[in-house]
Amino acid sequence: MDTKDFLLLKVLYEEKNITHTASRLFMSQPAISDRLHKLEQEFNCRIIIRQPRGIKFTAAGEELYRYFMHNLEEYQTIKSLLSDDELDDNKYIRLGCSNTFAKYHMPAILASFQAAYPEIKISFTEGFSHMLYKDFLNGAFDLVIIRGNHSWREQKHQIWQENLCLLRHRDLSISNLEKTPYIHYRTDPILQAIIDDWWFSKYKCPPHTILQIHSMDTCMRLVQQKIGYTILSESCSLDYPEIAATPLIQSNGLPLLRKTWLYYHNNYTVFPNLRHFIEHLHRYLAR
Repeated sequence: MDTKDFLLLKVLYEEKNITHTASRLFMSQPAISDRLHKLEQEFNCRIIIRQPRGIKFTAAGEELYRYFMHNLEEYQTIKSLLSDDELDDNKYIRLGCSNTFAKYHMPAILASFQAAYPEIKISFTEGFSHMLYKDFLNGAFDLVIIRGNHSWREQKHQIWQENLCLLRHRDLSISNLEKTPYIHYRTDPILQAIIDDWWFSKYKCPPHTILQIHSMDTCMRLVQQKIGYTILSESCSLDYPEIAATPLIQSNGLPLLRKTWLYYHNNYTVFPNLRHFIEHLHRYLAR
């Protein structure tokens, strides 16, 4: 059984006549009869009954016709979907990006890329870096822009870095940080470990956490209302001029930096769309 059988039964059901069916399909009548005989053997049933003026479908033939038509619709749907230009490997990019970089940097990057390459479609997903990296390893993305220096054996480039900062309203005093209300943004485990290491290198007791927030925007709005301070990347303060960003300093006197990496496969040069995006990204960030 193949798609030619689908079409044969469809036309035969419409015409109820082998001669007319042969004419529409540009087939000989013996070829149609032979194909019908093979289908009857395959499904172990009689499909049609010949009559003086055409043919009649049996009950089994009617059921087989309905089954064929249902599967023909599904076949045509998936064929149309897979032939769509948007799913062409050379015109489609699956991109994952960490939340902070996605919010503050990707809109301008994507806008300039789309202006240069309007034919390339991008499926863009933002989220926590450790989850995006796991999905990348499982084949969900063509490339990812994430925080964290993972042991990836193929292509990996650091593309950005910024200070990890204590963010507070300028009117909020942090002279006694251990007792100052802390708004904890529930970030990925890697960043949380970095923050914990910094904190306990300076203080003996944990921060005075009053709220735990899953949304970065909500966290920043709470800081804006002078409810407490938080610890996030410096770029998170860009939309809030009333919020002061104080870089975290390590015990060696150097600022605590949050680095962003681009990960992708060695075979990226096979796909012009990926090569164009990677080259565009490097050019944009080098400005």
